[in-house]
Amino acid sequence: MPLDQPNDVEAALDTDRGSDLAMPLGEHLDELRARLIYAGIGIAAAAAVTFAFGFRLIGWLAQPLLQAQDTMGFPTQTLVLDPTAGFTSVYLPVSLIAAVLLASPWVIYQGWKFVSVGLYHHERRAIYILTPFSTLMTAAAVAFTYYVLLPVSLMFFFQFASRYPPVDLTVRNPVIDLLREAYGPGAGVSGIDVTPPQAETVSELPRFPVLDEDPADAAEGSVWFNGREGKLKATVNGTVRVMAMQSDKLIAPMPSLGQYVRFAAMTMLGVTAAFQLPVVMLVAGWTRLFDPRSIASLRKYAFFGAFAVGAVLTPTDLVSMVVLALPLYLLFEVGLVVMKLGDRRRTPLPDDT
Repeated sequence: MPLDQPNDVEAALDTDRGSDLAMPLGEHLDELRARLIYAGIGIAAAAAVTFAFGFRLIGWLAQPLLQAQDTMGFPTQTLVLDPTAGFTSVYLPVSLIAAVLLASPWVIYQGWKFVSVGLYHHERRAIYILTPFSTLMTAAAVAFTYYVLLPVSLMFFFQFASRYPPVDLTVRNPVIDLLREAYGPGAGVSGIDVTPPQAETVSELPRFPVLDEDPADAAEGSVWFNGREGKLKATVNGTVRVMAMQSDKLIAPMPSLGQYVRFAAMTMLGVTAAFQLPVVMLVAGWTRLFDPRSIASLRKYAFFGAFAVGAVLTPTDLVSMVVLALPLYLLFEVGLVVMKLGDRRRTPLPDDT
């Protein structure tokens, strides 16, 4: 007898399924309301944690952006375009989305408890595998998005932006020279000499030491150039600061922090939902809703579907779409395996040996 195949005792206990299915509509709605309330309480409890660590979460989420900017030689800085953006466009959405991700296993558990009312006793045992499996897939989705998908996407776009050439502003334009005299500083004001100052001869320019590493105990006001990082640094108020240097590129990506965190958080949420595919397929196999062999015959559709989902959840670049689509298809194959395992734990298929 296959493992977990229902015996006579379990079959007798499973007769209570009919009474569950015959539950009045009002009781079903009461049960749904209770499960929604429990799920909301779980999200609220998770939100208490994520709001307490909101600034750390934002800093953690922004790391791939700043690292990509630094790698490509762009200023490691973001912008906010609204006085309230720091709270409404950054802190609030990041904390709420993180709360949903943190509470997702609990939410799935509540959904399963509602559905399990209409299942057999032995089918309800799936919850002991479902919740930890869903938690594992949530953690895998967050890690994949943070360590793989975001860096690949950002590096692709920043590398593309770095191809824009610098603009040489020293090339003379006679028309600009005439307009500078008419509209430049001091134009139209009598008694002011607007003749450009002549370059002075400087015997010796200030020089900063070029170091491979930042000094351990730099005195206040010290300035040096970190040759390994390519950054000019100074000690201000006991803290090492990077002195901003303007990029000579035509484009220097400096995205809005609110736009970036929304993009990163929503991508993480979407990938987390997509990574629950093996969990759904496990439930489908355990409850015998679908035959694993019929699902296996849909491989070619699953392959194209993975690329479609990858195109929706990622930016418009081809690289990010492929980076997400391939793991999604692999999850489909993993889902087939767990679906067959779950199905075999119930009742073997006719041709199973």
